[in-house]
Amino acid sequence: MNTILEQHPAIFKVLEIAKLSVGDKLINLGEILEIEEYDYYYALVISRMGQRQVWTFDKEAELFIE
Repeated sequence: MNTILEQHPAIFKVLEIAKLSVGDKLINLGEILEIEEYDYYYALVISRMGQRQVWTFDKEAELFIE
């Protein structure tokens, strides 16, 4: 079964986390305000629900952006 993302590839882009930039908007999370790289993960500060939230992702992660 095809997912919505597979049926409509032009709506979203999938990026390796290393290629994200401040200002990108993550699907279902929000706009990236800061990116910090650590040995085994990235910490992203995201504007979500009127707050600055820190989310961590493995260095191999691929994320959906608008």
